[in-house]
Amino acid sequence: MRQALTEYVSDGEPAMGLTAAAVLTAGRRSRRTRRLAGVAGAGLAAALVGAGVVVVAGGGFPGSDFAAAAPCPSPPGSRPAGSVAADKPLSPELARWAATSLTCYLRQEVPRLLPAAKFAQVPGAKAGPLTGFSLGGEPPWGNRVDALALIRDAAGTGDLTVTVGVVDQSDAAREKESCRTEKAAKCTVQRGPNGETVLLGTERDPLPPDNPRNYVVRVYRGHSEIYVQVSNTDRQPANGGAPAATRPKPVLSADQAVQLALSPELYLFP
Repeated sequence: MRQALTEYVSDGEPAMGLTAAAVLTAGRRSRRTRRLAGVAGAGLAAALVGAGVVVVAGGGFPGSDFAAAAPCPSPPGSRPAGSVAADKPLSPELARWAATSLTCYLRQEVPRLLPAAKFAQVPGAKAGPLTGFSLGGEPPWGNRVDALALIRDAAGTGDLTVTVGVVDQSDAAREKESCRTEKAAKCTVQRGPNGETVLLGTERDPLPPDNPRNYVVRVYRGHSEIYVQVSNTDRQPANGGAPAATRPKPVLSADQAVQLALSPELYLFP
């Protein structure tokens, strides 16, 4: 946000021209850039805190126990009645249903995609691996559900974040245009099989082989924004800085991340 605001006021415009609308625009640009650039460097702390993870300054992350994914605790049932809006928090009933729906689908689908993988809780996260939760409160936290996991197989350890949130239907067109003009990261626009807007972001090449790599997918359909982020790190800061690569590639390929984000089961908010 600070960088975005600095760029705005130094771009040939007097500081008095800084309006509330400009602040919101700068904030959206900063959030978009951070998402597209993944969780490398300083963005790591912001991404973890935004997903309900407590970051302990200077302490690093403790070790985690990896195990097979647990089964779905109980079917989510029918979607509770009630409307959703981007500027309103989810009702407690809808938040519970959405979190359970996310849990049950991820615990079924991710082990299918990664049959040899084991899963562990992200240290400090509000819930265990592949377990949906809601942070509650007002938007932007109270109108979404999240799930996180550390994932390990023979290639090493990586991580997965999945978020399903409520957005205005107009957001798809705006974010698509922003993706096309993105400079800080590589972003491509695709179209899903049912007309969904699909945005795929990653770091710009050339990237040194030992650098962290992230795939960030956003799918817009109806009032749902489905966000899938995968990396080839264990989220642990290296020497107080960005996480180091702990496997050659992210735990899912870019195509797999896109297909996961396009899953009809994650279309929670029509």
